[in-house]
Amino acid sequence: MCFGASAPPTPKESARMTLGVTDTAEPSITGMHPVVAIDPWSLNDVQPRCRSMLTPAERIRMEQFAFEYATSAESYDIVISNGSFLETPCRQGLISVLPHGRCWHVSGSLMAPDELKPDMVRWLKRVCDAQRTTLVAYAIGAEDAPLFVDAGFEVSKFGEEPLLDLGAITWQGKDFEWVRRQTSFCRRAGLEVVEVRNDSERHALANELVEILQEDLKPRTYPKPLRLLEGQFDPFALFRRRLFLARSRTTGRTEGFLACSPMLNGRAWAFETYRKRSDAPRGTIPFLFRDVIDRLQAEGVKCVSLCLVPGKGMEEKTTPPPYWMVHIAMAMWYKRLNFLFNTRGQDYFKSRFRPRFVNRYICVTPKTSFRSISSFLVTTGGIRPNVGNLVRSMWK
Repeated sequence: MCFGASAPPTPKESARMTLGVTDTAEPSITGMHPVVAIDPWSLNDVQPRCRSMLTPAERIRMEQFAFEYATSAESYDIVISNGSFLETPCRQGLISVLPHGRCWHVSGSLMAPDELKPDMVRWLKRVCDAQRTTLVAYAIGAEDAPLFVDAGFEVSKFGEEPLLDLGAITWQGKDFEWVRRQTSFCRRAGLEVVEVRNDSERHALANELVEILQEDLKPRTYPKPLRLLEGQFDPFALFRRRLFLARSRTTGRTEGFLACSPMLNGRAWAFETYRKRSDAPRGTIPFLFRDVIDRLQAEGVKCVSLCLVPGKGMEEKTTPPPYWMVHIAMAMWYKRLNFLFNTRGQDYFKSRFRPRFVNRYICVTPKTSFRSISSFLVTTGGIRPNVGNLVRSMWK
């Protein structure tokens, strides 16, 4: 169940294992021990493994999986943040897991070849049934949700993800008037966007970036990013994440930054972490977004994710219909708890870039319960707001 330094099976070998085809035992390279066929979907000793215990070689292999197979904005966080992971016995699929008691919280997408995913989802269901564990997978895409339905998971809408299809964005017309206005103000204020590619320069900027991050979060209800919902940021461990700065031409001061996470072998990118100084010029983040979108579009990138808006569009009918407890909780989150999460503010800001919104789903086995909801709040950090900031938000 551990990532090893040995080479993974070839696609042909993986397909044979997926179909349950195994070869007979044959001598190993040393000629001393036979190679024993492994059950590709064994239920024996399946437990999440702590990511902090990974060797450098294992972490590199995990990063390759995230880069190649991630289909949601949260997936690449498995390389950067603390937590655990679960790997299939055939070592061709993995998921990010945050265990809490008898609940396994899965953030991000399934990281596996498409042909492996149906068997992987059924295997996850069998594992949870055997161990009497509740598994909750967040932000599952519409392309994978039917697999969870077929496997017997409870599937409900969780929110909507704004996506920008690149290739023909010109920022012309009335729809983009707001974006042009923010950009114009920042240019007059002397801002420019710079990509930092060199690791030594990133490390030299680390303290300044952490300072901006903390300054941006300080007045908010939650002074730390909510796990499962917001990406973690470590300037010393970016791997293939790309870092862009909004910098003053005259003073050289960094006013804000944007960290982008790769998906689908770099064909798509997620705008996962973006922060600014409290006294940064108005429109710093929209200015960053527009400039980076233009750069990615020029590079031939196909799509940009602006990350999930939880609870958006819960009034729309979906197939399958949402579980009543999830539907009520997410609708209340979006409509009544804006003082906690500012979800509608996120929705307004992201909609200014005129994305298309796609449904994201929450998949649960065996079922949603008050225990799984309370476990979610504990795991995300939702029960630990800054009381002073919370009171001020409620007053506003």
